Amino acid sequence: MIKANGLLAGVLAATSSTELLAQQTTPPAVPTQSAPSQPPDAAPPRMEFRDASGNPLPPEIQRELEKQLRVNPLPNPTTTIVRSTTAEPGDVVVTAQRPRGSVIGDLKPERVFRPLDIRAFGAGTISELLEAVGPQFSSNRGGEDNGPITLLNGRRVSDFAEIARIPSEAIERMEVFPEELALKYGYAADQKVVNIVTFERFQSRIGQLSTVLPTEGGRETAQINADYLAIRGDTRWSLSADYSRSAALLESQREVLQPGGSPELGRFRTLLPSSERGTVNAVVSGHVLGDISSTLNGRYEVNASDSLLGLDRDRPLKRDTDTRVAHFGTSHNGQAGRWTWTLTGNYDRTTTTILTDAEAVSGGLETARSVSALANADFLANGPVLSLPAGPMTTSVSIGIALRDFESHSFRGGIEQMADLSRDMGRIQANVELPLASRQMAAGSPLGNLFANANFAVERLSDLGTLRTFGYGLVWSPSDDISMIVSVTHEESAPTVEQLGAPLIATPNVRTFDFTRGELVDLTRLSGGSPGLQPDDRRVVRFAINARPLRRTDLALSVDYVAMRIDDPIAAFPLVTTQIEMAFPDRFTRDDDDRLVEVDGRPLNFARADQQRVRWGINYTRPLGPVPPGMQSARTIVAQSEADVQRHLPPGARFFRAEPGSAMARQAQNLSSRLFFSLYHTWHIEDEVVLRDGFPALNLLDGGTIDFRGGRRRHEVEFQAGAFQNGLGARVTANWLSGTTVRGADASDLRFSDLATVNLNLFANLADRFGGASAPGWLKGARAAIGVNNLFGTSPHVRDDRGLIPLNYQSANLDPLGRTVTLGLRKRF
Repeated sequence: MIKANGLLAGVLAATSSTELLAQQTTPPAVPTQSAPSQPPDAAPPRMEFRDASGNPLPPEIQRELEKQLRVNPLPNPTTTIVRSTTAEPGDVVVTAQRPRGSVIGDLKPERVFRPLDIRAFGAGTISELLEAVGPQFSSNRGGEDNGPITLLNGRRVSDFAEIARIPSEAIERMEVFPEELALKYGYAADQKVVNIVTFERFQSRIGQLSTVLPTEGGRETAQINADYLAIRGDTRWSLSADYSRSAALLESQREVLQPGGSPELGRFRTLLPSSERGTVNAVVSGHVLGDISSTLNGRYEVNASDSLLGLDRDRPLKRDTDTRVAHFGTSHNGQAGRWTWTLTGNYDRTTTTILTDAEAVSGGLETARSVSALANADFLANGPVLSLPAGPMTTSVSIGIALRDFESHSFRGGIEQMADLSRDMGRIQANVELPLASRQMAAGSPLGNLFANANFAVERLSDLGTLRTFGYGLVWSPSDDISMIVSVTHEESAPTVEQLGAPLIATPNVRTFDFTRGELVDLTRLSGGSPGLQPDDRRVVRFAINARPLRRTDLALSVDYVAMRIDDPIAAFPLVTTQIEMAFPDRFTRDDDDRLVEVDGRPLNFARADQQRVRWGINYTRPLGPVPPGMQSARTIVAQSEADVQRHLPPGARFFRAEPGSAMARQAQNLSSRLFFSLYHTWHIEDEVVLRDGFPALNLLDGGTIDFRGGRRRHEVEFQAGAFQNGLGARVTANWLSGTTVRGADASDLRFSDLATVNLNLFANLADRFGGASAPGWLKGARAAIGVNNLFGTSPHVRDDRGLIPLNYQSANLDPLGRTVTLGLRKRF
């Protein structure tokens, strides 16, 4: 019996005129022993090929592989041939190795996406793919806008922009890991980790055009991208450029009602500004010194936007914003014995200039300019420190420094304000993993795999002193299909230098609902930095379960509970409510008639926040139609030609083509198809904020609010389903938020309805649909896509006790774009 690993053989099936599908079996590793010699007259060993789950391959594949290997034995000197302790006499086993690009340690991924899974989403780049699969990457621990930590081939990258434009066709697999893996890479455990493994050899030139058109008109957006990528092992070259432009969206284009019934005022106020953006990004990676892999990344980005802020004595007020970003990053990876190390460094410089027309009483032009410069370096080392019965005790040590300068200058009403802040930071972080039990122990542990971890970090800031973080937890996997995580973290976080020293900016004619008087007013809102901000202090308890209840079925379940308490939380200035004004009266200015005329909206510290939430989810993926019984878990390569397939395969590997129209070819086409869905539900059990000491807690789930969205929605549901077959793909995403109520003091309550939105994405690989094998060359590698966001045009609804809609809570203010249609054409050359 021969168990073949991914180096032995495969099946090639034509799925289209331009794409070929090669499947390779990949068995589990087997302990190695020396193989005994066979008698000269012994019969040749019977050859039997199995997949990773131990299932026999289909008879026709068995016969073809046996025939090929008997005639041409596999030349593979790196493969170890061993005798299995459980096999019959004469059996031969070929062992497998740890997959290329694996992450540090033995933590199991929650989800694994293979090339066929990835192309079923119709995403063109890593950035688009992470957005498409967003709910599966969201962390229940981090902030709402926290994306995942991204690794490339099991290594840290200097900056996400370094890999954001890598095409999805270059991805061999994508793995999603729990937050605990972040500790091994020198990060805080508040984001999931996504490891993206690229093919060893890949090359592409890609151009893309797209446009976004709101069905109600206005705000047309056009974008053009060009990307080049070449990968040869650890050598990587890439160059990308993109340009986008969006028109302004005026209040008059959404028929927004104006105070005093003057609809012409809407022509001088923008719901969304016009914008223009251009970016150039370049990456080069390879071996410079021996086995050390090095990467250099440079990026330059320009953003400009123009907005209208209303009228002042028949004079339109305008604001122009210009931002320029320069980035340089580098990373170096190497190995010293059993230890691996990574050195990353970055330099970023951001310059922002804002010009605002002043009101007539102030006159002139108000200016605000800021320059932020950051240089940092991080060194990470990971390796074993002690051998234990359950495995090696490992540690990760990260040392980092950062030098930051921030300068700002503002001129308003004849008053000039300047700030020149600097922050030098030194940090050390360590994480220790102690294995307590393991199924790989000599006698095997009835507990399965169990390990404990402890971590601490000390950060010294030149302007705020010393901040400390420590945590500990347990990871238990009683079987390969179940894992549980319990963790406790105590973390201190500093405000950013922008929150401390951003230039003072005054925005006139900000339409605001005054809950105290129950009226809509146009006031001046101040923004900028708050020098008196204090670090926050948070304690987080987390319990999570991940399970695969049906073996050999890609069904995954997860439950995640988080309880968090934050002292002195840093927050953007909240909504103008009666409770907020009572807690921070110095932030509000009223005239002699008690009418609100100005709000100081700079960030501040609340006294305390308490949160509890549960997030559970289910994911399921399967092919459409029957597939060969031994190929469900086969490694698959999607390529443009047979020559491309051969370039992907390792030396010595061979394949054969299934006859078009045969049962095997049809089953292989089914294997390339996908049906998938995911469902996630977040239940907010507790969300309270104490604004200042001595004030009662503000229940954001029951009548309280600190932002424009109307408190915390108790329930949030994210659903996604899609299918892909024969070059056609469709994906539907639906999100639902439960309703909330904001209670006023003397004014009426505001009721926010629940909200459901549905997005639809369709795409087609054009050569598959037009011409087949005779399709013209310009169609090969081309894909057309159409997407509709907010398919049914639903919008938030807010009403008071009289059933009326406050002017600043009109649907256009809450969702300016409404339904949009996106058209895209992508061509791989």
